[in-house]
Amino acid sequence: MYNDDYKFPDFMKKASFWMKDINDARKTILSTDEIKKFNNNLKLKITSLYDLDRSDDTISSKTLIKHIQSYKMPMKDMYDINGELLHNDYFNKIIVNTNLEEIKDFTLIKYGMSIRKTSVRSFPVNTPAFSSIEHSKINNFDRFQETGYFPFEPVLILHQSADKQWYFVNIYNYFGWVKTEDIAIATDKEEVFEYARSKDFLMVIAKETTLTLNKKSSSPITIKCGMGTRLCYLNNHESNLVHDYKVRFPTRGSGGNILFKTGIISENKDIIKGNLPYTRYNIINQALKFIGTPYDWGDKFSGKDCSSFILTIYKCFGILLPRNDDQQENSFVNDVNSIVFNKDDILNKRYSKIDKLKPGAAIFMQGHVMMYLGKYKETHYMVHSFSQYGVKKGASYETRTALMVAISTVDLSSTSGIPFIQKFTSAVHYE
Repeated sequence: MYNDDYKFPDFMKKASFWMKDINDARKTILSTDEIKKFNNNLKLKITSLYDLDRSDDTISSKTLIKHIQSYKMPMKDMYDINGELLHNDYFNKIIVNTNLEEIKDFTLIKYGMSIRKTSVRSFPVNTPAFSSIEHSKINNFDRFQETGYFPFEPVLILHQSADKQWYFVNIYNYFGWVKTEDIAIATDKEEVFEYARSKDFLMVIAKETTLTLNKKSSSPITIKCGMGTRLCYLNNHESNLVHDYKVRFPTRGSGGNILFKTGIISENKDIIKGNLPYTRYNIINQALKFIGTPYDWGDKFSGKDCSSFILTIYKCFGILLPRNDDQQENSFVNDVNSIVFNKDDILNKRYSKIDKLKPGAAIFMQGHVMMYLGKYKETHYMVHSFSQYGVKKGASYETRTALMVAISTVDLSSTSGIPFIQKFTSAVHYE
């Protein structure tokens, strides 16, 4: 395991250490208005970011089927959680459940909200499919898992599976299948987006927390929330509750409709009013909260994969990034705020380019994204959620498991023995 091969002192796990030589560490990088402009500009560049509240009322069968069929069944052998080979009848049943024959020429779009963290899947099925027996043993890299979606966020409901257990939805940065039980349906569009656009909200800034509503009542409500979750805040002056927040949040009624409830949450360090100020210190501080968190492909459980790690941190500031690492990279490559690593760059030139990076910059290589921390004793460091690395054994390299968020040097060996730095393609400052 990674922690057995590389041990870093505890002081390196604190933002204050990486900020000690940064003069503007607590200076606001972008204001609220500038972040709004940033997001709007990003939507113009990246086709996988969607203005859900500006969607059409209907979607054509051609477009809908295209989105559903953008997910292809694997052409190679796949295995279940027990390491058993999955057969054609399993995949055929999934295809039938997509319910394509029920799609009309035009489908009326419904609006809803997630009531808890939910998984966005390639297909309407909850059972995992793994590309190797090894992956089935560790129960990671489920190839039908696309991403996790935050609670209390808008969704466009485009279609329903044959078994009625799944919705095909559009979220702000993805399409896919989600469990119907995780979605509450609104009576109208405004009901959803009035909540989502609320300027008075609470932001979860802990890695993960369980919020208890109406703690002193006979029937308290617990809500499990991850970093970046927003809750509508009701400015309840008449209550005179100095150390409590009154919040409003969506729940699912017996018929699947939205029921908004209110409750009281005690003020605590895990939540703040509004977005976290966008400063260099806060970027690194949020990132380091994830140290030791399990690597989790598609955020299926309680961990993070590489790109969701980056996305979640920036969501605390109100910055809405694309989901996948290639989309995040393409958002600003060749922009004034990016640095490109050329294939023929010698190692010294690559180090000199890294010297130009600020803490919090996203660094990319094919299939992976990392966050730059800074330089200490002539060595450059980064933090990232990664699955594997290499350790030299004689004339070759042995593959070792990481499967966690951890600090590493930029020249950490990959499984092939090539240092990560030699695989870097670009770096981006989201500003």
